[in-house]
Amino acid sequence: MEWPFRFYGAQPAEWYGGGRLDYELQFARAPGPGERAAIAAAIVPVEAGFQAVRLDGHDRWSWAGDWAWLIVRTRAMELDWDTFFAEIATLFRAIHGSWPLTQVVCRSVDPGPAVPDDAWTAWSLARQADIGPRPHWRDDGGRAARDRYAPRGAERPAEVIHDPAFEAARLPRR
Repeated sequence: MEWPFRFYGAQPAEWYGGGRLDYELQFARAPGPGERAAIAAAIVPVEAGFQAVRLDGHDRWSWAGDWAWLIVRTRAMELDWDTFFAEIATLFRAIHGSWPLTQVVCRSVDPGPAVPDDAWTAWSLARQADIGPRPHWRDDGGRAARDRYAPRGAERPAEVIHDPAFEAARLPRR
């Protein structure tokens, strides 16, 4: 089976962060405000049906050119992790349907050799073993330096922004 984008750490066997996993998304091209609005519109209906995944309002998405960084949380402390990771895949496929992704990187995968934990990761590593330079996220608490897929060279300098219109659009009125 092939997927529409590379996904490193699609269903990791070991991760850190408990009920929080960090992800980096690289788009085929940098989404502008209109494209970010389309991404938000794609997120709302799929998240409404999730049992295990939640995207909190206080976890703003960071944007840096063709990259985005987001935090995904669990809805419960004890849950079915297969369901969680299946919902993660559904989320990223929905995003890809609104604005094409090149790759997704789970930053919360435990450090160690870049070995495939799942078929999607194996497929991704076979196509591109080196993810390439990723943005330096100023407020990430150093998590990127510890993930299995951390770049071996210098991080790519980037201007990181937060988009209030995107945040308002992705959060349903409750």
